[in-house]
Amino acid sequence: MMKRILLLCCLLGAGILSASEAELATLRNQAELGNAQAQLALGTAYEQGQGVARDLEQALRWYQRAAEQGLAEAQYQLAYLLAEAEISPVAAAEWMAKAADQGMVEAQYLMGMIHAEGIGVAQDTRQARRWLEKAIAAGHAEAEDYLNNHMPGR
Repeated sequence: MMKRILLLCCLLGAGILSASEAELATLRNQAELGNAQAQLALGTAYEQGQGVARDLEQALRWYQRAAEQGLAEAQYQLAYLLAEAEISPVAAAEWMAKAADQGMVEAQYLMGMIHAEGIGVAQDTRQARRWLEKAIAAGHAEAEDYLNNHMPGR
């Protein structure tokens, strides 16, 4: 049963599968029981309107529950949605930092941009460079381009 839940979570999260009502009920049950992967997948379903009506409040709710359990992908998704929906750049930066601290390369890149531009944090080119260099070390080409061509003050 747990393998089926994890597979469902992965497929929903990747946008490969559209969930049936029964699958969503199973997913919701697992999410309510505290399964962070299920919470992430349910957040994704609500954000993208997969099998449910699109509902950003519910997406934020489920992402936050998974993020609070330390799931880096949920922290990233929560931060991204908070920023994209212009809800709270400060909270977005805080959650993105948590994902970046766990080694999520895309979050490290975005933390570099966040610090470079001063989005939700004080502008800090030293911190921007630190995060961008971490992402570059992990092979993130866009981070290298940003550092070399778009850093404020260059």
